[in-house]
Formats: sequence, structure tokens, C-alpha cells
Amino acid sequence: MPSAPSKPLQRRHIEALVAVGDHHSVHRAAREMGVPQPVLSRLLAEAEGLLGARLFERSSHGSTPTSKGIVVLSQARFVLRAMERLHDTALEAPRQPIRLGCIPRVMHTLLPGLFARLYPAAPTETSPHQFQVIEGSSRALFEQLAAGRLDFAIVRSAAQTVGDHDDLVLERLYQERTVIICAAGHPGIPDQTIALSSIGDQNWALPDGETSSRIAFDKFWHELGLPRIRPVIETRSFESNLALVAGTSLLSIAPEAVARRHVEFGLLRIVKARQPIPGDPVVLAFSRLAQEDPVLDGFRRLIHETVQTVRELSH
Repeated sequence: MPSAPSKPLQRRHIEALVAVGDHHSVHRAAREMGVPQPVLSRLLAEAEGLLGARLFERSSHGSTPTSKGIVVLSQARFVLRAMERLHDTALEAPRQPIRLGCIPRVMHTLLPGLFARLYPAAPTETSPHQFQVIEGSSRALFEQLAAGRLDFAIVRSAAQTVGDHDDLVLERLYQERTVIICAAGHPGIPDQTIALSSIGDQNWALPDGETSSRIAFDKFWHELGLPRIRPVIETRSFESNLALVAGTSLLSIAPEAVARRHVEFGLLRIVKARQPIPGDPVVLAFSRLAQEDPVLDGFRRLIHETVQTVRELSH
């Protein structure tokens, strides 16, 4: 096992590691940083020497992180952003935005409340937080978080586990149900409690098979012993399904909170299933290091405060 480094990495080493990791090439990274390639190669070699491990495999195709390099890169990206935030705070300059990844359904439920807290209609002072929202699937966002490209990710817990990422934390935010929906005047679906086996042969529009919503739904359907549904349409967002269902005889699934808003407008109906789809927690995922960063920890607490509003609306 390599011994601990005799001296810590300097900022220039961290910047070099992140640049090579982002551009997958020492040549391209040097060009982006505006330094000669030999200088960047030396910084990379010094970083590997200080850490006592090879962080990149070099080839004619570029530089690929080793297993150790993947872990180091994740932490390096986090540390570099923390340094940038510290620098901006000291100079009273505009802060680097916090990078928040969200699954689409959270954009409808949690994000409006979070935005209202950060940017009230009549602000009395500048918001202490600037943030950038990246929308994506639970799986994709979790991978970006693990790679250190996001500060936080709000995802469905069914799509991933911490697993080997012992540097990440999952905190439960709230429980959310998925429901089956149909058009308000659907002639083939009675407005009474029905067995799911009676609607399996209907035409369905479902999320893409790689999304966490679809994975959870297929698992639920399989556990009931029902024949697999082969949808006539697969989409990349539940918003598309909502629009399709409202104007056709298709069935689909959607977050309960969002579906109920469309029910109030008379566009949709929630199918009363004898076997409801189990709820699934929505969780906040982040690096353990974030708890030591006052800016990130403050943003984390703000998310939890906003969640209370979501809970109140769901009851």
C-alpha cells in the first residue's frame, strides 16, 4: 500500500487533474488551460507521485482514468469548486452556481417552492445561493454526482444504491406515488375500483425502459404475475404521456401530485386500481464533503425546509 503523501496537492495539481479528466487528453487539457503541454504533464506526474498512484492510462486514444483516478477525480472536482466558492466569497464576487440535478417530476413538485424561497417576489437582499439545474434520469444524475460533476442530485431511490460510493450520502426527502392515468372520458375504463389484470391489454404510452419510473413500474407489474405490457409509444418524459393520454384512449403512468392537477382541470382521470403502485422515496444525494462546506450545507438545509411544503400539499 502506498504511503501517505509527504506534502498535499496544490491547487495547480487539482486543476491539472480535473482538466485532463474532463478533456480525456493531456494535449487538449493543456490547450484549454493555456499552458504548454510539458508543464501540464509535469503537474500530472507530480500529482500521481504525491498520491502514490497512477491516475490515468495514456494511449494514442487519449487519457483514461484508472479506478483510483475515478475516485480522485470526483473529489478533485468537488474541492476545486469549493476553492472557487471560497475565492468568490473573499472577493465578494458573484458565487459559482451550485449544480443541482433533478429528475423531471421534481421540476413540478419541489423546484417551484425552492425557487420561491431563493428568489422571493419582493427580495430584500441578494439571494445567498446561485444554482444551476440539470434535468435527467435518476441513473444518469447519480452517475454525474458520483463523478463529481454535480453538487446535489434529487433522484428516486429505487434507481440506485450507494454501493461502492461510500463517499456519497442519501437523505430521504418525501414519499411519492405513481398512478395509472387515462382520459377523463375514457369509454373503456370504468370510474370504479378495478383489477389491473383487466387493463393490461389496453394501449399504453409509457416512459422509456431506461427511466427509473418505467423500471419500477415493470417490476411492480411483474411481481403481480401479469403479462408484460408492450407499450405502443415510449417517451422520454411523463409530460409527453400526460398530453397523449388527455387526447386519446391511451393509458399511462404519472406522479400522483402532477396527475391530480390535470384531474382538477378535467383532462385526466386516475385509474382506481385494486393493487396500487407502491410509493417510492425521493432522495437527496450528495458528497459527504458537502456537509463540511457552509454554502453547500446551507443549500441542503434549504431543500429540506422546502420539502415540508411538498409534504403539506400531499396531505
